[in-house]
Amino acid sequence: MILYLARNENVNLLDKTASENFLHIRKMAGSFSLSEFIIKDMRKYASCRYFCVDRFAITEKDNEFLEAVQSFQMMYSARVIIIYETNYQMEHLDDFTRELVKIGVTDIVTSPDIDEKMEQITECLSVEGMAKYKPKPKKVSKIVEYDEDDEQDEDGEEEKETLAKSIILKEMEDEQYRFDCVNVRIGVIGVTRRVGATTIALGLANFIKNHGGTACYVALNMNSHLESIANAYNFDTEEDYYTYNAIDYYESMLPKHDYNFIITDYGSIQRETVKKYKESDIHLLCGASSQMHEIMEFSEGLKSVKSVKPKILTYSPNPEYNQFFNSAVTKEPSVVKPVKNMLDFRENGLVFKGIIQQYIVETSKRL
Repeated sequence: MILYLARNENVNLLDKTASENFLHIRKMAGSFSLSEFIIKDMRKYASCRYFCVDRFAITEKDNEFLEAVQSFQMMYSARVIIIYETNYQMEHLDDFTRELVKIGVTDIVTSPDIDEKMEQITECLSVEGMAKYKPKPKKVSKIVEYDEDDEQDEDGEEEKETLAKSIILKEMEDEQYRFDCVNVRIGVIGVTRRVGATTIALGLANFIKNHGGTACYVALNMNSHLESIANAYNFDTEEDYYTYNAIDYYESMLPKHDYNFIITDYGSIQRETVKKYKESDIHLLCGASSQMHEIMEFSEGLKSVKSVKPKILTYSPNPEYNQFFNSAVTKEPSVVKPVKNMLDFRENGLVFKGIIQQYIVETSKRL
């Protein structure tokens, strides 16, 4: 099957060639965001053999288009074919074509002449695909031998790093901090639902309290699950808010007291919450990154709040996708560990300390 995203005037372009090759076409005409289509709709067509995209049916800029294509390549096995006529609103054909070839897209229809264009489409749909842009095979000049000692060295380094972190965490347990700040607003938001934004916000509030500061938690998300959390952990009720272990918890209301830090949980990115989130003093953006579609969601979510340069927090990143995560999201994420207890503040203590480090005036040891 051919999945084809096209401008209205190009919607029937593949009909003749597809018919001659006994290929079924699923056509969609109009204007599309390629990245959104890949995230929200592509799963329904995962079995397609060819994914043909009319460049001028896509709203993204060239660099965003290329990123979306790379994401598709990592998630699906269909051959990508790009319709990209030279005489249609084109100023940098050579540069763009070169970038497509660099990411492995070599089936590119560029001719404005209808006969040549049909020939190119036929070649793109052939078994071998278009030969014009395929790189010539390189001769192998050197064989790299596997060295078991190298792997052992890497394992040793990882063990040393893990041990160092555990020692730092142990020493940090007895640290007490003095803060002079008042009502510093920390906004926590997730790129989607169920990516740990609430757990991060609760853990951070408890970290601050257990290291000498004052903090409150404010739920301004759409989930309305603070009551469930309060029941699960036996929070006390104080007028119209909850309190537990010297931390106050508010649901959709302004805090009634002053604190060193006000930690607001905005849930997932929504149009109505992003504006308020941007007003925070510290911005935390949470998301998962173990699957390719999660990284795509992270990338899309980041676009909504990129102007405030949020600190990126992610659970269990997949090493296989590090390069793509680095280019699509950030090269320097803070990796947080999953916890069973939502109020746990020890497991991710190093990350929490880094978030509030600039406000620590003095550090002492617990007596």
